[in-house]
Amino acid sequence: MNYGIIFIFLIFGLLYFSVIGGLIYLSYKYVEYINNLENTKCKCSEDVKRDMVKNFSYLIIVGWVLLIFGILVFPPKELRVLNNKWITFLNIILTGIYGYILFSYSSKLIDESCKCSESWVRDAMQYQSYIYISLSVLSVLIFMVKLLIGNSSREMSKLLSVGRK
Repeated sequence: MNYGIIFIFLIFGLLYFSVIGGLIYLSYKYVEYINNLENTKCKCSEDVKRDMVKNFSYLIIVGWVLLIFGILVFPPKELRVLNNKWITFLNIILTGIYGYILFSYSSKLIDESCKCSESWVRDAMQYQSYIYISLSVLSVLIFMVKLLIGNSSREMSKLLSVGRK
């Protein structure tokens, strides 16, 4: 039995679930933060994007919890439907939209010097939006390249070897 491979899978699994746990935690904190803004009647935070961030955050929490539950309960064959390229593309687009909403809402609060919204959560929204937007743009570019050249490893190796000649 190769313990090195098991160790690597264990490390990647822990890293994966740590990242997912962080995303769920941040989404929960965004909901809590927005509820606090609503309860304190923070006027400068009122915006349609505030509700969008809250609703997207609920969607992220429910979606990740269902996915984790699905991974733990169902065999991998049953979850193969999630590996569809168009579902992946939709997910990339939704992530980019969420990143833009996070960015524009947190920027609005910062630009207007909204004192009642000052929190580390507002800053986390800003930084997370940079990550989401960057990953979405990169993912769309990779998705388009894969659509153009296909999934053939021969095509990929030809493309990569062109720069070496």
